[in-house]
Amino acid sequence: MPDHLAGREQEQALLKMSLAAICGPRESDHGPLRGEVPPPLKIVGSRGVGKTALLTWVKRVADPKEVDVVRLNFVPKKSSQDVLSGLLNKVAEIPDFGKHKAQAQAYKLLQAAMRWKTGEPPLKDFERIMAARLKFRPLLLLLDEVMHYDEEMLTQILQQSQGLANDQWPLALVLAGTPALNVHLKKVDATFINRAEEININDLNPAATRHALSKPFADRGVKVSDEALELMVSWTDDYPFFIQVVGSKVWDAKKGAAEVDVDVVRSVERAVHDRRNLFYASIYSMIDDDDELLECAMKAVEAIEAATKPLTPRQVRTCIAKGTGLSPKDARKAFNQLLDAGLFWERSDRRVHAAIPSFFNYFKEEYKQEHA
Repeated sequence: MPDHLAGREQEQALLKMSLAAICGPRESDHGPLRGEVPPPLKIVGSRGVGKTALLTWVKRVADPKEVDVVRLNFVPKKSSQDVLSGLLNKVAEIPDFGKHKAQAQAYKLLQAAMRWKTGEPPLKDFERIMAARLKFRPLLLLLDEVMHYDEEMLTQILQQSQGLANDQWPLALVLAGTPALNVHLKKVDATFINRAEEININDLNPAATRHALSKPFADRGVKVSDEALELMVSWTDDYPFFIQVVGSKVWDAKKGAAEVDVDVVRSVERAVHDRRNLFYASIYSMIDDDDELLECAMKAVEAIEAATKPLTPRQVRTCIAKGTGLSPKDARKAFNQLLDAGLFWERSDRRVHAAIPSFFNYFKEEYKQEHA
């Protein structure tokens, strides 16, 4: 996990604003905020673009501000009740709680949450427990991998969080996931999520990539030659996961040397190439599991590459429908699946771009071999 996040200044600023808002003045020592509770934030991005790094960063900066952080992750094969029991137990943990035992009702609710057992109503007194918790310290609630959450559970968490926000308790809510997060949220009955500010993260600009690769070496007194740095950059496609792969492989290869030159970088070329191909294969396999989706992906790749300027989502969906004979509704569903898999990105300019340009070459080669 990188110590420094390059090229994420705008995203970090939004998260800092949320933290500052819940640390604002209160009506009393343990009362609601005098100002507005910040609207929820959504962090949306494909696999490997740095969502986890951004969540880890905000957790780290929240600690000095005396903001507690509760992070709820999706755990495969765990029931919604088991997931919520973990959430309630985390919510119930208050530093120096013994100092506040005089507030008997809050103490009883929190203790009950900590004794929660599977089979009991999972959201019993959730909002009251949260309110009791928020009397003592502001709370940052991070919901990760939201596209996998049970709809009923997510609806209740969001509805009751909305109630807390309406009462101006110091709660900041951040939801993170792949683009399927937005599709999933449309099934949820929680009106305030519509005013969430969306943080779309994808690749970095070249300057940020150079900074992300060079700073960890510089911080540790290791010089990287200009030629070596440019070679490292050329293998990343400005993609955060590949930046981590290249940086870590080169770091291991330098073997204590005080300088990284082109020869050191060249020595890890095969290892980097193999790791990239493993990542490509994981994306391709998600698409290849469905023959119809694979054909949709090929039509999308052909359309994006043939276009003289970036296409809109509607244009890509039209190309998919015409190329495969799918209905507009099914073409939209396929488009969303390919967007979530990471075949392409829908950027803030409302245009569709190849997520990782070099993956298109991998995709076409695999498709060609499969249909030889």
